[in-house]
Amino acid sequence: MTETVGIKLATPDDAQAILNLLKQLSQESSAILVPHLDTLTVEQEAYSLYDINDSTDSLILLAQYENHPIGIVTIMELADRPQVGELGVAVLKDFWRNGIGSLLVDEATYWFANYSTLQKLVLDVFSDNVPAIKLYQKYGFVKTGEARVTDQQGQQRAAVLMEFQPAAADHE
Repeated sequence: MTETVGIKLATPDDAQAILNLLKQLSQESSAILVPHLDTLTVEQEAYSLYDINDSTDSLILLAQYENHPIGIVTIMELADRPQVGELGVAVLKDFWRNGIGSLLVDEATYWFANYSTLQKLVLDVFSDNVPAIKLYQKYGFVKTGEARVTDQQGQQRAAVLMEFQPAAADHE
């Protein structure tokens, strides 16, 4: 890549690009679980982005290459667990293994530690996604349990539950 990858805060103006990115990501991987993606409108996404940017418990950042989104990281407060945010990361397949996931996780954990009002940051990742598990461990996530999660094809799959604990970070 001759251009550099940039990270930006997602804004309501990015709504269409985010929906397009999420649709492509969901076609490339069964690990991308976005409820109601097919019925979500640009207007609804723009409104959500406005609300997210006005809060201290949610975040959406985009990785961009040549002004096109190629990756996304989200932190969303869990509705059933106040003060607990869930991390989600996805990068287009053509850009895997270029450090973009690391860049997104690093930015998100920095925001969590320095700007959010959340008390905990958690995630779940399919057990067979070893590269992602290693990435999360590198940035201070530790395994806290296991669960069965339904993927977008409706299949039950084993997942690892993880929680961010900065002291566990293993930066290289």
